[in-house]
Amino acid sequence: MKALIATDGSQNAYEAAKLFANLPHTGPLDVHVLTVIYMPPDDSGGMAYAWLPEFIQAEEARAKENFVKIASLFQGEEVVTSHLICHGHVGHTITEEARKINADLIVIGAQGHSAISRVLLGSTSDFVATQASCSVLAVRVDKLPQTVRPLRVAIAYDGSEPSRVAVDEFAKSSWGPKCEVHLVHVLPHASLFSRAVSVDLEAASQRGKELLAGAVKQLEPGVGKVTSHVLEGDSIGQVISDFIGRHEIDFVMMGETGRSALSKFFLGSVTRFVLHHADCSVWVSREHHTDNA
Repeated sequence: MKALIATDGSQNAYEAAKLFANLPHTGPLDVHVLTVIYMPPDDSGGMAYAWLPEFIQAEEARAKENFVKIASLFQGEEVVTSHLICHGHVGHTITEEARKINADLIVIGAQGHSAISRVLLGSTSDFVATQASCSVLAVRVDKLPQTVRPLRVAIAYDGSEPSRVAVDEFAKSSWGPKCEVHLVHVLPHASLFSRAVSVDLEAASQRGKELLAGAVKQLEPGVGKVTSHVLEGDSIGQVISDFIGRHEIDFVMMGETGRSALSKFFLGSVTRFVLHHADCSVWVSREHHTDNA
C-alpha cells in the first residue's frame, strides 16, 4: 500500500498518523508524509510579503521536526517513509500530490463536532475527501477509543459496486482476531415509498440478508468477528450514524457513489452525510486505478 499522510504539524494530524500506523497492513507499506505551507494571495503589491522568507523558514523547520515524529510511528523493513514540503492551496496540493505518487490512501485529520464543523468538517479534510481520486481516511481525533479493546469497524453495504469496492479494500489486510466488523444494510422506511410503489419489506429484508451473507463470507477469514445488520429508517445516512453511536464504532468504511462533476461535489448524499455526522473516523473507499502517465 502507498499512503500519503497530510500533516499541518498539529496534534490532531499526529494522532491521525498514529491511528493509521496502528492499523494492520499486508505487504510493503510506502508512507509519504506531506506538509503544505499555505501561501496567502498577495493583494498588497508585495509590501506585506517582507516577512515571508522568515515565515517559510520557520514553518519548514517545524515541518521537518514533525516528520521525524511521525516517521518514528512506523517501524520495520516493510515501511518506507519520505517527506515532502509544498507551498500553496492545502486541499488542492494534497489531492494533486496523492495523484502524482499514485497513492492508494490519503490519511488526514478532521475537526471535532462543533456546530460549524458538523457542516464544514474542516474545509481541508472535506475538500480532500470529496476531490481525491483515491481512498481517504478522515480521522476524527476526538472520537478515538480511550481504552484498549478490539477495533470496531462498520462497513455500509448495499451490494452496489462502490460498497463492494469498500469490502474488497478492507479484506486486503489481515485485521486479525482483535477486530470486530459490523456490516450494515439499510432499507428505506416504507413510509417514504409506500404511496408511490408497492414495497415488500420482508422480501427486501431477505435480499439484504443474502447480500450481507456474501460479504460476511468474504471478510470472516481475516477478522475476529463479523456481524450483519439489516436496518430500516427514513434517512439511510442517519440510520448509519445512529448505529455508529450505539455500537461505539471506531471507524466506518463506505464507498463513494460516482466520479461525475456533480457527484464529486456531493460525494453521494449518504456518504457525505455520514462523513459530517458520524461520531467516528470515516474511510471513503475508492477503486484504485494505476496512473501510467
